[in-house]
Amino acid sequence: AFKGVSADLDALVDLLESVEHFLKRLNIYTKVPPTPAMTEIVVKIMVELLSTLALVTKQIRQGRSKKFVKKLFGENEVDAILQRLDRLTQDEARTTAAQTLDVVYGLVQNMRVVIDGKRMFDLSTLATARHRAAVSGKPLVRFIDNNKLVLYLTRYCLAGDKLQEDVQNWLSPPDPWKNHNLARGSRHTGTAAWFVASSTLPEWKSSGPRSLLWIHGKQQALISSTIIDNIDTMTKSGLASLAFFYCDFREDEKKDLRGLLSSVLVQLCYQSDSYSQILSRFYSEHANGSKHPSDDELVLCLKDMLGVPGQATVYLIIDGLDECSNTSAMPSPREKVLNLLKDLMESRLPNLRICVTSRPEIDIQAGLEPLTFHSISLHDERGQMEDIENYIKSVINTDPNMRRWKTADKERVIEVLIEKSDGMFRWVYCQIVYLRLCLPGRIRHALDELPETLDETYERALRDINKANWEFAYRLFQCVAVAFRPLRVAELAEILSFDFKTGPIPKFHEDLHMEDPVEAVLSTTSSLLAIVDVEGSLIIQFSHYSVKEYLTSSRLAETNDIILRHYHISMTVAHTLAAQACL
Repeated sequence: AFKGVSADLDALVDLLESVEHFLKRLNIYTKVPPTPAMTEIVVKIMVELLSTLALVTKQIRQGRSKKFVKKLFGENEVDAILQRLDRLTQDEARTTAAQTLDVVYGLVQNMRVVIDGKRMFDLSTLATARHRAAVSGKPLVRFIDNNKLVLYLTRYCLAGDKLQEDVQNWLSPPDPWKNHNLARGSRHTGTAAWFVASSTLPEWKSSGPRSLLWIHGKQQALISSTIIDNIDTMTKSGLASLAFFYCDFREDEKKDLRGLLSSVLVQLCYQSDSYSQILSRFYSEHANGSKHPSDDELVLCLKDMLGVPGQATVYLIIDGLDECSNTSAMPSPREKVLNLLKDLMESRLPNLRICVTSRPEIDIQAGLEPLTFHSISLHDERGQMEDIENYIKSVINTDPNMRRWKTADKERVIEVLIEKSDGMFRWVYCQIVYLRLCLPGRIRHALDELPETLDETYERALRDINKANWEFAYRLFQCVAVAFRPLRVAELAEILSFDFKTGPIPKFHEDLHMEDPVEAVLSTTSSLLAIVDVEGSLIIQFSHYSVKEYLTSSRLAETNDIILRHYHISMTVAHTLAAQACL
């Protein structure tokens, strides 16, 4: 009898321990969102436990604890309860394993966001194990044991990291995020919100093949960066793939087709296993990077990616097409990009949407108009004018100099700038730079003499340069104009320390070295050159594409104004000067 009682008590202890262990696991489950399958199993276990505990409680309150225990033990109810709990616990373990695998798989798929190494091969082994575990309800360890899984994931990360680095070095794509961050940083709060709220954006997103949206005007980067941010939110939920490219006159690799293609290919391969496999195969077909692909081969690789069925819609945004070189070459870099767009549109790729922004140059207009699903002129958009108005008001009310102006003067400045802006942010910016230095009594006089065009605005800026700084300013313009990449401020300070009048080979003079090159640049040519912080390094560049265009234009070279003509930049002469400095 004692032996039987001892066995019964052991069974009761097992039951209570099962309850305790489940409650501990339940505490963990409540910390993460459960799947429906897990919720169902947890509920079943709780029903079983609560039913048993409720029955025990009822018997004890009625003074029948001995009778209940005797009945419970005598009919092996504890063993039966434990067996049912064991079955439910096994289901719980299998479901937990499947859910854990799902999380691990998702983590690996998105590991490119967490670590710098991006995957460049498929996950078929892990995906197959995940599917078999989920379908059978059996633990993952039946297909990949824990040690092998850890080893697999480790090798996966290392291999993906290495292959990503190899392909990156092979294609050497320019970084579009540098331009995007600069454009986004220059956006005033609320800028381009009108475009996001308009019907054009959703119509373009939902349109079919041959859906090319062309946005033309000036200062398109504000619109482009807004569209990119909007699409980027869709990529986070798997509803879209995004590739974008900023054409940039300041960097050679961002002015031609090859830079665009290499950047787009690498961006897309990060967002799909299928795209990764295509680029990986493309890499191996070129002797693992020993052979350089032609532009035509890069185009074919891109079309292979875009033709893969079952993928999310790909949104390709190209900003500032007019900044692509339009040289006398046959075809010019700009013509090559236009030909690519025509090729992609004529291929009628169902998952591709393209947006291009540019100034309405004649060749661009001729190339894009036959392809466009819709075109927008920023100069005709009321939203653009509202953005300009909000920008002007914000600057006037926050600038230390301008916010002290009389209310009447502020209102007059806002009125005149809006009226004369013609939808050009750039023109407005230059006038604000000029007006903020005016004495309060001279504001209205300055407004009456505002230049009508950007050319006239730049003429005023050149005339305002102190005669003693003419040579310094001109040398600045020359160096920035011919630089193959944006010049760092420290590099420019070195170049300007040379005396180019000493003969074919200039001599370096320590006394010409600038103590504060940043201040020297900004105080001399504040509206024509800009100093920006790019990844912790200060670089100097033209403040706008139109500045370089004006300084190298034939209209400046042929002007009758001797002072202005002095600043015309001959690219041949400027390249010679840079070469002499290198010697």
